[in-house]
Amino acid sequence: MALDDKLFPINETQTKITDNIKKDGSVAIIMRTQNRPILLVRAIESVIQQTYTNWHLYIINDGGIAKEVNDLIELYKIDINNRLTLIHNPHSLGMEAASNCGFSLATEEFMVVHDDDDSWDPGFLLETVKFLQENPSAVAVITNCLVVNEEIRKNTVKQISVTDWSEWKDLIDISSLICNNVAPPICILIRMNVAKQIGKFNEELPVLGDWDYLLRLFRAGEIKTLNKKLAYYHHRPNKQSSYGNSVISGLDNHIKYRLEYRNALARKALLSDQGNYGILHLLLSDSNSKNKEQINLMTEQNKLLNLRIDVLQSYIVSMNNVIYEIQNNVTYLKRKAFPIKRFVARIRNLIRKFKNK
Repeated sequence: MALDDKLFPINETQTKITDNIKKDGSVAIIMRTQNRPILLVRAIESVIQQTYTNWHLYIINDGGIAKEVNDLIELYKIDINNRLTLIHNPHSLGMEAASNCGFSLATEEFMVVHDDDDSWDPGFLLETVKFLQENPSAVAVITNCLVVNEEIRKNTVKQISVTDWSEWKDLIDISSLICNNVAPPICILIRMNVAKQIGKFNEELPVLGDWDYLLRLFRAGEIKTLNKKLAYYHHRPNKQSSYGNSVISGLDNHIKYRLEYRNALARKALLSDQGNYGILHLLLSDSNSKNKEQINLMTEQNKLLNLRIDVLQSYIVSMNNVIYEIQNNVTYLKRKAFPIKRFVARIRNLIRKFKNK
């Protein structure tokens, strides 16, 4: 198979029988995990704390330690209440292939990918399901979110800072979507019948699979937005740890595949119709200065640079927190040591008096 076919394999929307898809407002929550129990606990709690309860959780343990996951599930057995399908992959298949393990089994009316390191506001499912029920023309809805910068310290998650999601768009159009991924998976609720027609997640992409899926979803219909911060997209600068984010620890891969993926899209468009050269000329024309200026301002280099700056700022905030804790500990020890110092001083005075006698 040619590289372009691997990077962008679906030429047309697939025709699949979707008669077995439920129509009861149910939600399939696909959660992939691998040896990150500290974060998996938070993710599971994020699901069971939803005010909307018509959901089924598909946890795919992608080559991680099975006992750790089984023990966690046992803790939440009552809360999950038979709404769980647990899959243990004997070895890691990769993020998108892991998602497909759950996707292939799911028949709920709606679908969302909930990574093991992200979380929701308790009203996320209630708000998004209601939105799609009230907007039947929408194939999916994207909510706004907050970016939570954090780190793992002594097996505990320490929050460093919280910022707004910089890529938020009130309206999703192809000009913004073709340039960049506009939303993390934790923010997107999709109609299952549309997802089944589009097909599985692209297993050939080690990164950017969510962007690829959004572009394929866009061809099926309108992606609407809900400007409420109902999701939390967590970032951690632990690059050498299993607890790191692919968007940070896999930054070089993101740069490489972003270029190759976009080139594959362009080549396929040109091979299918040479007239598409005209569209490219129009988009890149000097006469369209406003569009060109926007493209220049939103280059991938600037975005990646901003991402690196965010990571460095997170480190700085983290170090300031450590310094603050050390200062507090020193102050505390000084307070505790003061009575001892005073006692020692009294003993010294008594010794001097005794010697002077």
